[in-house]
Amino acid sequence: MGLNNMLADGKLQDSNYSFIGSHFYEWGFTYNSRLMKNDNLLHAKYGLSLMYNNIRPTNNRTFVVNGDQTNLEVNSIHLTESRFRNVYLAVPVHLEFDFTKPIEKDGKTYFKTHRSFRFGVGGYAGINVKSKQILKFEEDDLKYKTRIKGDYNVNNFIYGLSSYIGYRDVSLYFKYDLNPLFQDNLVKENNISLGLRLDLN
Repeated sequence: MGLNNMLADGKLQDSNYSFIGSHFYEWGFTYNSRLMKNDNLLHAKYGLSLMYNNIRPTNNRTFVVNGDQTNLEVNSIHLTESRFRNVYLAVPVHLEFDFTKPIEKDGKTYFKTHRSFRFGVGGYAGINVKSKQILKFEEDDLKYKTRIKGDYNVNNFIYGLSSYIGYRDVSLYFKYDLNPLFQDNLVKENNISLGLRLDLN
């Protein structure tokens, strides 16, 4: 979990989306396979996860679909929250370097993992399973929360690069979508995330 935002032409779009208010969450299951019989350094780490990418538009704006374009436009209602969420079912694959030393006991060698410094490099691919806009506002002392589901011209598939570096179970996690969020928008915006990763073995 951590912070989420968008990149366009290599520039962070923090003027369009709240830097602190935009988050991502990801949870899933992974398998860890040692790649060398007598060495603990290299592992293949792969699994299945659900990714939740949230961005919060700034300046009272919401996403409006206009043909094949999805634009940020000022909403006529004063919003207390504007959030756009995309959920993906993804397959992450990483090559993990684990510097945990083998343990010798009773003449046998045991290869433990996640007991020392480690890092991983790889990527992910998946499909979009849900896109929705969440709006909150107040009117006549009443509080409203609206969820608007649709495809919003969002790409049906997702693929990108990811990496992590840490010690034992906790690491710093980075991921970047190689394909843009919207299929045909004139300005190509790619999702970028930075946060913490917790591996429970």
